[in-house]
Amino acid sequence: MANPVKIKVKITEVIRHADGVASYSFEPQNRVPKFRAGQFLHLALDDYNPQSQWPESRVFSIASAPSERRKKLGITISAKGPFTERIYGTLEEGNECWLKLPYGDFLFPPDKHLTLIAGGVGITPYLSLLKQMLEEKSDQNVTLYYGVRSADHYLFRDLLDACQEELPNFKLVVYSETELPDAEQGYLSIEAIHATAESDTLFYLSGPPIMINNFRSYLLDQAVAPDAVVVDDWE
Repeated sequence: MANPVKIKVKITEVIRHADGVASYSFEPQNRVPKFRAGQFLHLALDDYNPQSQWPESRVFSIASAPSERRKKLGITISAKGPFTERIYGTLEEGNECWLKLPYGDFLFPPDKHLTLIAGGVGITPYLSLLKQMLEEKSDQNVTLYYGVRSADHYLFRDLLDACQEELPNFKLVVYSETELPDAEQGYLSIEAIHATAESDTLFYLSGPPIMINNFRSYLLDQAVAPDAVVVDDWE
């Protein structure tokens, strides 16, 4: 696995979603190391001097495909603290910042059935995988369960629609707290997900900490092997 590299980037696109959620695209100013779908990066807003310490930063899942690394990197954030609020309030197209990557072992074996569970912005760690699957025209068996609050919070619909249309073994199940066409109304149900999952699937959990903790506890209580439950905790 590649050693983390510090790179300066230029913001080329900012997309603001609902309720303080935003997506950023970065143009690398120097070499980007190879990374794998599911890994994350550190983002620093203050300028970095190689002769001094790395500035304050936060971690975000890499939302771009590994094949895009030479031209584009992407993240999606939810402004819920001082640092992410600073990102949301200050980063605009044309600005520069620093990234350090890659990190993490939230990885996806290509020879297994995957059950991906995402709450809200927890969809982000799966984006790199889905883009890679589309590029490779993958026939891997993948089921994505995605919980949103409303239509305004249904992120990356075009990408998910493309996966349904082009990937023969991809299945999408959306849960919405408000009425939404083609979605189950209500909250993500780990009981229903587990009841219909294939016996040899790997469960991936990404979303609010309370959701992750409750879902993981339920799966382990149902005798799912601990190594078959993969959590996006950035550790």
